[in-house]
Amino acid sequence: MTFSELQTGDYFRIPGMSIGYVYRKTSDNSCSLNDTLQPIRSHTRVKKLTGVELIEYFAQQTTAAERKPKPVVRLKSRPVPSREKAGITKYGIIN
Repeated sequence: MTFSELQTGDYFRIPGMSIGYVYRKTSDNSCSLNDTLQPIRSHTRVKKLTGVELIEYFAQQTTAAERKPKPVVRLKSRPVPSREKAGITKYGIIN
């Protein structure tokens, strides 16, 4: 099967590539790998994933995402002057 024979949205592998590389057809001349667009020729030989292979792929993706630690965001705090020290009241600036 060639890339041009796939329908948009189909998942596929390129023969000879590592089994971990699963692509998705996004248009007639590009595909995506990990949400990154890749150009591809229409005559490239591909292997469309079967339903079972697709289920296994998504199962691996979800378990990998669960193991990935979530980033910790730390904000630097700085002291904020009180309104009285800054000469500001609830209703505006004191002159």
